[in-house]
Amino acid sequence: MYNKKMQYVIKTCSSDNTQELQNLLNEMSMNNWELYSMQEVETDEGVLCHCIFMKESELNSGNTNADVMNISSFKSQMEKMLSQAQSPYDICLEIQGKIREQKEKIANIKAELEGEAPASVGRKKLNDKISAGLKALEELKLSLAKATSPDEMYSKLKEEKLSIHLSEEILNHAYNEQDSLEEELVAETVKLRLKLTEELGYVLPKIIFQDDVNLNPYEFSIKIRGLEVFKTTVYPNYVMYYSDAIHLEKKIKNSITDIDKITGKKIIWIETCKTKDFWEQGISCSEYIAKALDYVAVKYVDDLLTYDELDKYVDIVAESNRFLVENIIPDFISLSDLRFILTSLIREKISVKDIVYIFEKINDFAEDSSKSDLLKKIRLSLSRQICKKNANEDGIITAIEMSEKTLDKFNPNFDESDDAIIRIDADFAEKLAEKLKQKIHQLELDNPKLFVPMEFRHLIFTLLSNYMNDITVLSREEIGCNAQIEIITEI
Repeated sequence: MYNKKMQYVIKTCSSDNTQELQNLLNEMSMNNWELYSMQEVETDEGVLCHCIFMKESELNSGNTNADVMNISSFKSQMEKMLSQAQSPYDICLEIQGKIREQKEKIANIKAELEGEAPASVGRKKLNDKISAGLKALEELKLSLAKATSPDEMYSKLKEEKLSIHLSEEILNHAYNEQDSLEEELVAETVKLRLKLTEELGYVLPKIIFQDDVNLNPYEFSIKIRGLEVFKTTVYPNYVMYYSDAIHLEKKIKNSITDIDKITGKKIIWIETCKTKDFWEQGISCSEYIAKALDYVAVKYVDDLLTYDELDKYVDIVAESNRFLVENIIPDFISLSDLRFILTSLIREKISVKDIVYIFEKINDFAEDSSKSDLLKKIRLSLSRQICKKNANEDGIITAIEMSEKTLDKFNPNFDESDDAIIRIDADFAEKLAEKLKQKIHQLELDNPKLFVPMEFRHLIFTLLSNYMNDITVLSREEIGCNAQIEIITEI
């Protein structure tokens, strides 16, 4: 990617017309264009699908197609397409400016009219111009009235679900034509969306890129519904490594040490030109931003998976087996409980891609089950998937197990009601997480796993995930005979 110049073209079609979209994709593919990104945008004409296609630039071809552009900064046509629309204030100012201009035009025509003879051809043309000008002026006044109407404000009662905010330094770096940071970043987010869809059956919502002058140099942040959930510093023209992975004998000049906000591990940023001996182990600036987005998207899936997205899952099942949907919703399970089940699975990185199978299991178990019981039973039904994900090449799951002594410290009157976690002492929870972190560090575990009794599993995961980002909590019942369990220590 670093040595290639790419060209891009944006094509638009109706989001509701699948045949039109298919024809567009086929046409572009035949002309060697590759689909780069696809975004749905609401307009006055309905929901439109903006497709960005790319191919390697034909530098000497003399191609002058106006549709084709080189993305040289985030302040390009692509940014305009992905960014928020003009503010109501800016719209009003723009309309007011047009009104003033239109009034001046009408006044000038009237001045010309005074010098024309009553029966002249010129006078008739000027009168026609005045009529057209007055009509245009009236339309502008109606537009201003609409723009200033309180009814328009209701459309503002929402926040963008997911946005990435970039400091000026990152953006300025992207402006350098010799670098491909902006191309890389968009490509990485597209790759991430495909990864989450393939691995978890989870479709990442639209991502908004925004510049943010309030960020410190080389900082970026991720916001969900307007609230910041992640912020750290990255370095373009540097590659990030986990310190314990490359075992440097001495510090490399101009390198930058830091702590990874995702894993809590020590990291080191090394200039790209000094990484030829261990390049493949590193993570570029854009790759790290995508990695952070991956972490945020899964951790905060509760905030991102809306009922609109939930309807799409239901529609997929209905296309395959309408009976399942009609039989389950709402008689046996509410949309709220369904959302709880799907987000709980995704948050623990269990795929819901086979959504029809999950609905079949809901149909089997939902009648006499609470949502907590239902989640347990579905996880048991997905035990092969859980084992495959957590077992090594030899089919062994290596893990820490929670001792009876530690379990006894949980509320003896424990139940699985929704407020169960509230009754857990916060100080105990934090100490437990710190003790577990120390064990993991001592044992040098990259993907730590913890075994607990089935009835405690969801509660303990929810508890520990407030303090740890990479913990997997399992129960022996979920594993069954699908894998061997190797307990290396207790906590």
